[in-house]
Amino acid sequence: MSANLPPALRAALERLAGRFSGRDLAAASHRLTADYRAGRGSRLPAPVDLAAYAIARMPATYAACAAALTEAAARVFLAPRTLLDVGCGPGTASWAAAEIFQDLVRATLVDAHAGMTALGRDLAAEGPALLAEADWQAGRLEGVAPATADLVVASYTLNELKPAAVADAACGLYAATRGVLVLIEPGTPAGFAVIAAARTALMTGGARIAAPCPGEGACPIVAPDWCHFSARLPRLRAHKAAKSADAPFEDERYAYLVAARPHLRIVAAPARILRPPHADKAATTFTLCTGAGLTQHVVASRDRDAHRLTRRLGWGDAFPSEQPEPP
Repeated sequence: MSANLPPALRAALERLAGRFSGRDLAAASHRLTADYRAGRGSRLPAPVDLAAYAIARMPATYAACAAALTEAAARVFLAPRTLLDVGCGPGTASWAAAEIFQDLVRATLVDAHAGMTALGRDLAAEGPALLAEADWQAGRLEGVAPATADLVVASYTLNELKPAAVADAACGLYAATRGVLVLIEPGTPAGFAVIAAARTALMTGGARIAAPCPGEGACPIVAPDWCHFSARLPRLRAHKAAKSADAPFEDERYAYLVAARPHLRIVAAPARILRPPHADKAATTFTLCTGAGLTQHVVASRDRDAHRLTRRLGWGDAFPSEQPEPP
């Protein structure tokens, strides 16, 4: 999946990059990468660090959020009017929600880092009215109130908690929504562990799982495997400079979960493609997660009807409704 930034956000990030030297942005970006790989989290002590975070990470985070929210819109019958973005950072998930859910009229964005919310306001100043007029608040996810919004999003947030705290935090976020909760995390084994723990806790609390899972039984993924997907995004000029990268695109790995209130109608995918399909002249083989567990499904190239239905499908997509056959 490819996700282009909204023009207003792209322009805002390019303007932000122009406030700092390329050398300083690149150095700050490298510090962020080192902190991430060492598991230290993002400290962001100075304006240049915040700018580097936005320029280096917002495009990739936007792509993941756009993919997850697009799937939420496809799987749950809901036209949300209000949005709560918890652990919002510079507002990345809210930018994606504004593009996907056109009926949104009010947004509340919450983050514990005052510099992040200030940066978010700055970037949103010339963005859509939903963000330019949003309520940006300083706070933690533990402080969200029940039944606050139709759509609640927490992206790249729960992974910052201790594992023992994830279940309660996920249930608190679910309590804040009148409709749908969308969680997005890094597409790493640790990120999937967060999603898996949240899924178990939310189902125990009565939530319906709308995506990516095709069923609401026990997750069939067993370590060392993990459920994750990929979103491809084009790099901005400032993005490439900050990351000292030449490639025109980047692939963001992510894991996600869409949980809905029981009164909402959901249409879960019959099956989900769990990794890139393997294709040769004779056939294409899909690894699928189904309501009955994991399976391999082979579509022969000579089967023109089946091949036509599936030839454009890729990693993370829903598979057609016919029941897959065993290998």
